Amino acid sequence: MTNSVSKSQTRSCYFGSRLTLTREKTLIAILSTILAPLTPEEKDALKKDIEKIPSSTCTPDDIEIISNLSVHTPGVYEAFLEFMSVKILPEDLDGILGLLDTLSTPAGMQQLTKISTPFEDLCKEKQTEIFLSWKFSNDPQLVAIYKTFSTAILSAAYNMSNSPHQAAIGYPGTDPVRSAPDYIPCIVRERYSIMNEKELLDPTLKFDVIIVGSGAGGGVCAAELSQAGLSVLVIEKGKYYHESEFTSDVPVAYKNMYLQGGSFAARKGEISVLAGSTFGGATTVNFLASLKPQHFVREEWAKMGLTHFTSSKFSDDLDKVYKRIGATTEGIKHSIPNQILIDGCKKLGCHIENIPQNTSGKSHECGWCLTGCKDGIKNGTSNSWLRTAAQHGARFVDQAKVNRVIIVDGKATGVEFQINNSDQTIRLNSSRVVISAGSLSTPGDLFKSGLKNKNIGQNLRLHPVTVVYGFFDNRQTDPFEGSIMTSISSSLENLDGEYYGSKLVVPHHTTDMFIFGVPWQGKKEHKEAMLKFRQSSSVAVLVRDKDSKGSVGYTKDDKISITYEISKIGKMSIVKGNIRAAMILCAAGAREIHTGSFGMKPFVFSPDESIEVNNPRFVKWLDEIEKYGMPVNGMNYFSAHQLGSCRMGVSPDTSATKPTGETWETRNLYVCDASLFPTASGVNPMVTTEAIALHVADSIIKAAKLD
Repeated sequence: MTNSVSKSQTRSCYFGSRLTLTREKTLIAILSTILAPLTPEEKDALKKDIEKIPSSTCTPDDIEIISNLSVHTPGVYEAFLEFMSVKILPEDLDGILGLLDTLSTPAGMQQLTKISTPFEDLCKEKQTEIFLSWKFSNDPQLVAIYKTFSTAILSAAYNMSNSPHQAAIGYPGTDPVRSAPDYIPCIVRERYSIMNEKELLDPTLKFDVIIVGSGAGGGVCAAELSQAGLSVLVIEKGKYYHESEFTSDVPVAYKNMYLQGGSFAARKGEISVLAGSTFGGATTVNFLASLKPQHFVREEWAKMGLTHFTSSKFSDDLDKVYKRIGATTEGIKHSIPNQILIDGCKKLGCHIENIPQNTSGKSHECGWCLTGCKDGIKNGTSNSWLRTAAQHGARFVDQAKVNRVIIVDGKATGVEFQINNSDQTIRLNSSRVVISAGSLSTPGDLFKSGLKNKNIGQNLRLHPVTVVYGFFDNRQTDPFEGSIMTSISSSLENLDGEYYGSKLVVPHHTTDMFIFGVPWQGKKEHKEAMLKFRQSSSVAVLVRDKDSKGSVGYTKDDKISITYEISKIGKMSIVKGNIRAAMILCAAGAREIHTGSFGMKPFVFSPDESIEVNNPRFVKWLDEIEKYGMPVNGMNYFSAHQLGSCRMGVSPDTSATKPTGETWETRNLYVCDASLFPTASGVNPMVTTEAIALHVADSIIKAAKLD
């Protein structure tokens, strides 16, 4: 092996431990095809192309660093191995290793490529030709090879914090303002008091309610129940970090504050999922977007027998949520990418409006909210509802793994759990238990407790998201600066006549998101795109999915295992959304546009062409996007909203809980999070979840009065 990584380093991670010498040689050959040094001729061509961009700030040294970046650059291969170990489920690993085995033999290569030479023995030109052909292949297996390895090696490389290649593309890696040693936050709050093991082993300890989870559902429940005079314990799976302990180093934040260390793939790898797992749940790491459920969602849920959602009480609860979290459009200052979305929509005559932010009207120009709000301005549950709960006597535990809900004679009577990876089992009694662990973890807690309802873990909705990127040669966008998501276009929200479709927003701008939205086109093309990072801007297409087949299960080692098959209307919503996003970026002046579709080449206006949406070549390219559609593994897409896996309803035949949130099977056991959603909401679920939590809390308080 030509890589400088030692065998002990390679074998020290899960993925590396499964690599034979033959597999590793094939793997290195593939990765060297994707991320390889440029030839002198390619380097000269790259330099000339970058010099043509008026707004580029790249220096000759920057171009040299990126030109020479490869899988052999110190640290890159190790980062790739760690990336694969975290992202790939054990049950999918055998398929990846099997592909490496196939590509390492003449017979296997003959079967896949009609060339009977092992991949590693081909010349570089042929390796590139074959690998690029997989990007445009109609065979989902071949596209999966392209997708898995190109995304993994590039994400791993450019997520290396404080690396020369991050600096070379102009990406700071961390928030340059709030990472400064002398930075003073806008709001400084006291630390929460977290219970330790000794306190929890007190045999006299008992609570009226134990809540598992501290996010949008659990946080609100804790506040309401404690204010009603009930004794409350909140058990959180993730770790509690005070604002002063937040880091804007994205890879570190992923490991610290997200489920399974950041984004992870569903079974078969078609969609990736990102979910918060820390004190405050997803409300700690979301983008401030605070949107109420629209009338058609509430009406749809009411038609399913859940009449509470069209009641004045639910409207009042939504207003109460807005007031408590300070949701308002006051104080918004749009970042350049958000202004680009606004400008493009206005030029096309498309709907566009500001998104209320949960900042109490304070301006918050921070592009790093996915790592937690160091300023203390974002009113997630840890800065709002949980503070209220603490003031009324609620207690808190972090880093807790729930073993089961204790059930006696069909009634929940407590929770069994462990903390801080301790072998000590803690059993605490309570009159009621609320599971608010989120749509990906709540079903697991119910399964482990012996519940059998067929709807638990089913009906998962994911709000699939794709990203379309534009490059602006006369404009330095610095997309990582300023507020992340402050504008929204709903012009495509009713594509099927039943209010299922897509909305357009601006996502976060990290290097992994950029790689996600600008697929590898070749080594020189890729490096040129990375050097134009500071001239890029993107539009995210968020789909309200309907009729998709989604479920959540768990591996033997308790990892989350998602299966998901997007529906026809979901695919149509993505394709139509990609077309509209491309038009918006064009109308705003983008010269080059990437859709993220593997079978589509980017569109580039030539220097002598006017950038217009009615350009005949551009119109033809948009038609090709529609014709290409969304084949299996045909593009990168992900989910940051997970919903509906324990949906509420009026019958145990179609739902996991009663309209009150109480499970059908077990008395005094409630669910209170976004897993209750009967269908997808189509917007960020935080406000809806918090309003539902007010309803569940009211139901618990009423039941407690009858005890």
